[in-house]
Amino acid sequence: MQQVKRLNEANKAKFVAKAPPRVRPARLPPAMLEVTRRFKKEYTPQQLELLWGALLEVYGDAELAAAAVRSNPQVLNPSYSFCNTMLASREALEAMMGREEALDVMLKNPAVLQCGPSLETLGPAEIKGFAAMRAAGNALFPEGVRGPALLALLAFCAFPVVASYVPELEGSWALGVAKPAVGLLFAVAIEGSRLLIVGTVLKAKMAGDERERRAMEKADAARRRRMGKK
Repeated sequence: MQQVKRLNEANKAKFVAKAPPRVRPARLPPAMLEVTRRFKKEYTPQQLELLWGALLEVYGDAELAAAAVRSNPQVLNPSYSFCNTMLASREALEAMMGREEALDVMLKNPAVLQCGPSLETLGPAEIKGFAAMRAAGNALFPEGVRGPALLALLAFCAFPVVASYVPELEGSWALGVAKPAVGLLFAVAIEGSRLLIVGTVLKAKMAGDERERRAMEKADAARRRRMGKK
């Protein structure tokens, strides 16, 4: 997951530097305007409409584009997303896995549209694995409770660390329960993520799709170049 985050941050401007927009702006529906009002900064209508136009182009349907924004509002935030990067991301995904599977990935994990052509360094199986993880997280924590649930989870995970510095809590039953529970939670999350990604990779390899096989080989070659290997 950290690899995807680094790609987002490193490439969202790199691949669209000063290039003219490849899409026309599109007027935002009222529901999408309401989403943008929750952003910390204010943006011009032109900035927002360019991103909405890109989302319409990428998803091919206003309802699907709106669903992506509801799942991850930052795809409509000009501080995090660029219209040309969205188009480049879709093109990279479709080259790897075809239109239908690319659309499935973009719906499960809209943040993938912030990566650009560097998606090729991940490979289709890993991208599908990350998308499946994101979809599972959304299913566990619906949009209405996602924020409070995340805060509660962070507080629960931080409790053993904070409590260890409080003499009154040292040796308490609460700390005794929280420490192994947090350890188990991390173990399950890490192992579950690993199994999900490995399973997706194995499924792709066993399926024998020639396009995905070439994409995986290309991703492996890119990784080896980054590591200085031949």
